[in-house]
Amino acid sequence: MTDVLGRDLEHARRVLEAEGFQVEVVETRSPRRVEMSGPLRVVRQRQTGEYSVQLAATHERYVPAPRAPRA
Repeated sequence: MTDVLGRDLEHARRVLEAEGFQVEVVETRSPRRVEMSGPLRVVRQRQTGEYSVQLAATHERYVPAPRAPRA
C-alpha cells in the first residue's frame, strides 16, 4: 500500500482506490475553537482489512477563532 500521509485527500483516495483498496475517510478537527481552511490533508492512514483502509484528514490551515469581548 502506498504511503499517502500528508497528501491531498482526493489524490490519496484516487491512489489507494487504483490499488484496489476500499477507502473510508474520517475528518478530524482541532479540539480548540478554530476556523479551518484550505484543502483536506491526510494525517493518519490505517489499514483496516486486507483491502480496506481508513484515512483521517484535516484542513491544512487553521486560525484561532476570535475571542468574545470581555464584559
